[in-house]
Amino acid sequence: MSDFYTFAGAHPLVTFFLAWGIWPVCWTVQAILTTPFRYAYLAYNRRLRSLNIRALGWPTNPMMDADGDIAQPPVQAK
Repeated sequence: MSDFYTFAGAHPLVTFFLAWGIWPVCWTVQAILTTPFRYAYLAYNRRLRSLNIRALGWPTNPMMDADGDIAQPPVQAK
């Protein structure tokens, strides 16, 4: 560990880049690798949603509101 402190004291800019400057590189690589899979999943999900709406109609439940919640009709007293 003392070797690291010696290196860090002699090269503060390199130490700063290693400690804080590498995350944009890691984030960029992660984004490049995962973006195709994300868009493939979104396209597949959209296809399934379209098939579901085509088969069951829109909305899928007559009591469904815009958020997808099932809204129960108010109870009327006799």
